[in-house]
Amino acid sequence: MSPVLKRLWREQRVVFIAFLLAVGLTLFFGGRMVIRGLYWADPEHRHQAPEPWMTPGYLARSWHLPVEEVDAILGVGDDRALVGSRRPTLEAIAQALGVPVADLIARLTTELPARAADHAAGARK
Repeated sequence: MSPVLKRLWREQRVVFIAFLLAVGLTLFFGGRMVIRGLYWADPEHRHQAPEPWMTPGYLARSWHLPVEEVDAILGVGDDRALVGSRRPTLEAIAQALGVPVADLIARLTTELPARAADHAAGARK
């Protein structure tokens, strides 16, 4: 260990540990931000066709819509307690609503492009 680190450890142990913890947290959250930014910057993740494993939040990010609009298309609205999960999949939502998942996917397939176009047109104004 270098003399500077030895001195810091001996004289300022609490501050040194707090600094290392802060650096570690910065690296962790900074890395997460970079990974998520790279993921959503990839054109393959934009306007994805709905699949049963996807969540309303994932579809909202993919189509650049508020989650509330995707919830409205699904018929869930503010009643997330109906589904029983903070991040339910389309399959879980379909089971909770008592409808086939194919019906939800068909509804999303027709509604998402129109809502995304409306949302983009509203953003340009």
